[in-house]
Amino acid sequence: MVYPELEQKLKASKLAVNSATSETLIAQCKAYLGLLAEYRSRLYELEVPGVQQVSASADLTETVLDRKAIRDAIETTTRERNRTQVLLLSFTTVSGYEAVEIFNKRKYQGHEDWELQSSGVKFRGADNNDLMTIREAVDVASQLRRDDYVAQNAICSGR
Repeated sequence: MVYPELEQKLKASKLAVNSATSETLIAQCKAYLGLLAEYRSRLYELEVPGVQQVSASADLTETVLDRKAIRDAIETTTRERNRTQVLLLSFTTVSGYEAVEIFNKRKYQGHEDWELQSSGVKFRGADNNDLMTIREAVDVASQLRRDDYVAQNAICSGR
């Protein structure tokens, strides 16, 4: 371990993402991304020859000599950051078309014939009282995606 305290925070933050509720998931992802960025930045500092590391652990001199280990840690951290960014984007950038697709796939409110219109989103045959604004539909679809993610994590972790 190069930065034991930060690496412990990373593990705890990843666990928090994996055990988050659909209401806390976005905030947990953002916090985890922040820690990953900090860790990656500190790893890059180790890769630059001649940089003095006053805050690093006592084992740092041995680790600095092992550039391959540092490069591997940077690559692993970058992959994890990219994976988490894609996950976060899947919850925060839902389009109207994606909302309709999610509604139809889930048979939301008992209907699988949702359509996107210029005035909003509704199922075929619905009157204007059933019309959702595109913003409302996107928010609901984002919530459904988070619910699915949390449920899938619960199944995978045996919760």
